Amino acid sequence: MTEQDAGEFISAMGAITSREPNTKIQTLATKDDILDLNKKIYMSGLVQFIALVASMLAIVKFIR
Repeated sequence: MTEQDAGEFISAMGAITSREPNTKIQTLATKDDILDLNKKIYMSGLVQFIALVASMLAIVKFIR
């Protein structure tokens, strides 16, 4: 391998490795993302609970 080929190889590897951390950083969740996710999980659980209670009350009312 000549010095020119080695230089091109090293510069290509440098370009690849400099792009990799940028793509990893973009996929990280921020504190706001986590808070929004927790809020959505809580709200969906609350809606499911309300639906469960309402359906149980409807069944009891239907039986009587």
